[in-house]
Amino acid sequence: MNIRLVPLLALLMWLTLPAGAQIEVICQPVHTTYMIGEETTINVEVRNNTGAPLVLAGSNHTAKLEFELTTASGSAVPLKHAVPFAPSDVVKAGEQWIRAVDLQPFFDLRNPGRLKVRAYVEWDGNAYLSAKRFFNIERGAEQLKQTVASGTGKDKVTVNYSLRTVAREEGEILFLCIEDPTSQKRFAAANLGTLVRLYAPQMLRDKAGHVHILHQSAPNRFTHSELTATGHMLSQEHFSNDYQMPDIKVVEGHVITRGRPYVPGEDRAIPVGPEARQ
Repeated sequence: MNIRLVPLLALLMWLTLPAGAQIEVICQPVHTTYMIGEETTINVEVRNNTGAPLVLAGSNHTAKLEFELTTASGSAVPLKHAVPFAPSDVVKAGEQWIRAVDLQPFFDLRNPGRLKVRAYVEWDGNAYLSAKRFFNIERGAEQLKQTVASGTGKDKVTVNYSLRTVAREEGEILFLCIEDPTSQKRFAAANLGTLVRLYAPQMLRDKAGHVHILHQSAPNRFTHSELTATGHMLSQEHFSNDYQMPDIKVVEGHVITRGRPYVPGEDRAIPVGPEARQ
């Protein structure tokens, strides 16, 4: 399907969505804040109160589902590719259809800022719009950075690997971000999980070029993540810091992890108030 931004004047001429409308559209960002480069997932729900199915794609499509993404000032966020839907994406009469849509591949989300998103369905000459929802795009607070160069001469490539955080309801979330140091273009942002700031994270590379990160993810839990040079998560393992502090080090080109395996359920709350000083 072709995704396009609808001019404001045209929207004002279309049907305003009343309560109990024929088609109800709801969209909600999964998070209020996203890291530049990570999946920017929006949950979309379409409720079909018409007497006919809504076919969203294919040669026999009867409706279109599209997105409008703007900055806080109202400027359109450039569209890179159309959001693909399949002929099997059909909202049957009297039913609801729910999907999670990642906007990252389809819109230019390289710049930090506050954005507004809404979804709308075009059907039978009318447009049915969701409410506008806000979310933030951030570069993240830098915790640690390494610059890695490979190749020589014209083939030399330099990449920044940095650990950055964003704040969410569940706490601070740690990401491995991969960027061009000159243009600051971000190639990837891998979610490593929650971060507890009692101990600084560690980042090492092995002889295969894989990136290894050890960070404190709970009061008595550390997480070791291994990722490819391009930011693809290969594995995660968890260690307890009771009786022995986890650690990683490079031995003959391999990254070795030392620590006692974490047993699920061993999490404890961080003491606050008078009990923290006992």
